[in-house]
Amino acid sequence: MNRWPIARYLLGSHTVFLLIVLAGIYVFALLVVGAVSLFTDIRLSSVDVVGQALPWVAFGYGAGTSGLLTTVLVHGRTRREFLLQHPVFQVITTLLAAALITGAFAVEGLAYRAFGWTQKVQEQRAYDTAGDLATIFGVHWSMLLIWLMLGVFVGVAFYRWEAAGGLCLVPAGLLVLWTGGVNGFFSLPFARTGMPLVPVTLAAVVIAYGLLWYSARDVSVRTRVA
Repeated sequence: MNRWPIARYLLGSHTVFLLIVLAGIYVFALLVVGAVSLFTDIRLSSVDVVGQALPWVAFGYGAGTSGLLTTVLVHGRTRREFLLQHPVFQVITTLLAAALITGAFAVEGLAYRAFGWTQKVQEQRAYDTAGDLATIFGVHWSMLLIWLMLGVFVGVAFYRWEAAGGLCLVPAGLLVLWTGGVNGFFSLPFARTGMPLVPVTLAAVVIAYGLLWYSARDVSVRTRVA
């Protein structure tokens, strides 16, 4: 019997696919910058600009997990296995994605310096420059993990409670506001705080996992009536 079948499957297929797509997006962004540079000066980091969409991509991907949950249950796996193994997949995948993003910043920095371009980042970011790679890695891992886990929670909640699942957007939104003020994504002025990144991220992940566990621990599999 294979150990950790759900995590092994996801890491071997979904993770690889997501990383390839993400890398392709950054290559395309750099090519676009090269084309734009023929007509105007480059003053912004293309990698940082792409980062504006990453939270929503992570959330949307996570929200589609309800389909995966029903599939693994139909194939004889348990809710407990899902609740144990899927978060492992989330942690590893977001870690690798954050590392890839950090590498993209580094490669972009080399290209920008070679052509004399300015690699400016957005003001609300938790990192002041595109060269602060350690902070870039930390805040992207924080953001991706939190938004992905919240997406999974919201997707499962809507699957379980249908329209009433909309109530799950309240705690999800509060977590986004709280953590966004720390990691610099979805950062509204009133939500910005000087709280440390690691404790806030850990607390948010624990809360998000608790919400996911409550939603998925005894969720029923729906059957279609012909």
